Amino acid sequence: MSGRTLRKVGALLLGYPDRNRFGLVLSALDDVEDPGARDLLRRFLEESLALPDAEREGRYVATFDFREDLSLYLTFQELGDARDRAPQLLALKREMRHCGFLCPKDELPDYIPLLLEFLAECPDGYDDRPLSYRLARALAGIAERLGEDHPYLPLLRAILTALPSDAAAQEKPMGEAEDLELPYPLRYL
Repeated sequence: MSGRTLRKVGALLLGYPDRNRFGLVLSALDDVEDPGARDLLRRFLEESLALPDAEREGRYVATFDFREDLSLYLTFQELGDARDRAPQLLALKREMRHCGFLCPKDELPDYIPLLLEFLAECPDGYDDRPLSYRLARALAGIAERLGEDHPYLPLLRAILTALPSDAAAQEKPMGEAEDLELPYPLRYL
């Protein structure tokens, strides 16, 4: 499975849980080339599918909706609840539209599963490295705050295998993202 495909799988599984979608991904796991990512995804899926729907959904909500430090919104991970987020969200939405990717009306353009899907589907020639680095930093931070025994940790670790692991990119504090020389969706105006 290529990095693009693994990003798409990450987008599907990191969104609000759906038994049918989870089952489809589980049935296609043999196509995952990276054995480490495949094992992490299988572990996450098998444990998730063993739960009743309400419990699986409740786990998701308790993890990502009720804990601000685990928010699945990229600019929130970088800036918190700052007013600076609004122009960044608009610019990100324009960039996605420019690439032919339409953001759903009911979701903010910095929703991490949506950004993973965007990276999986962005046109050839689009430089996805800056956004990939930002997502890697945000997801690594979320994974660290989850703790070693959290059920979503295997999924985040699998997704991270499809994102840059460059140590220098990971070590840059998120608050310094505006210092990077990047085209938006990755530059703060």
